[in-house]
Amino acid sequence: MRKVIYCIAASLDGCIAQDDGAVDWLPVPTAKQGHGHAAFLRRVDTLVVGRKAYEQLLGFGAWPHAGRECIVLSRRWAGERDAQARFFGGNIAALLRRLKRRPGRDIWLMGGGESAHACLEAGLVDEIILTVIPVLLGGGRPLFLRSTRSRRLRLRRCRAFADDLVQLHYVVTA
Repeated sequence: MRKVIYCIAASLDGCIAQDDGAVDWLPVPTAKQGHGHAAFLRRVDTLVVGRKAYEQLLGFGAWPHAGRECIVLSRRWAGERDAQARFFGGNIAALLRRLKRRPGRDIWLMGGGESAHACLEAGLVDEIILTVIPVLLGGGRPLFLRSTRSRRLRLRRCRAFADDLVQLHYVVTA
C-alpha cells in the first residue's frame, strides 16, 4: 500500500509560514545541496497540497512537478482543473484512503497546517519528513495544530547539512 508522507520545512520555532503566509525566509537549495529532495521526488507520484501552498508554488515559476498527479485541497475551487492540478473540496480522509489503495508510488502531503492536521487526525500520515530551518520567526502559521490525541513517532533518519539545516525523518507508529 502507498504511504502518505508529510514532507515540510519549518522554522526552529515551529512555523511553516509567517502570519501573512510569506515563506521568503526559506532558503533556496542549490542543485548540489538538494537536501535529499531529488531522491524524495523519485519516491512520490502524487501530491496532495493545500490551496495556499499551491498558490505559492505557482509563484515560483515553471511548474516543478510535471508528470505527477496534483490534487489541490480547496472548497472554493472544488471540481475545477487547471494545467497542473485538479481541485478537491470533499472529505480529505476519504480521498487519501482511496489514493492509498490505488497502485503507484507514495503520496506527498505538501504544505498547509490545516490539511496536515486533518490527515494526522484521521491516522492517514505514515511518515513525517521535517526540515528545520535555522531561523526564529517569532510567530506565524504553526507546523502542527492542536491535536485531539498524541501520536508516537520512530526516528528513521536524522541528517545535518553544511548550510545548518537539519532533516528529521519519522515513521508514525501509533
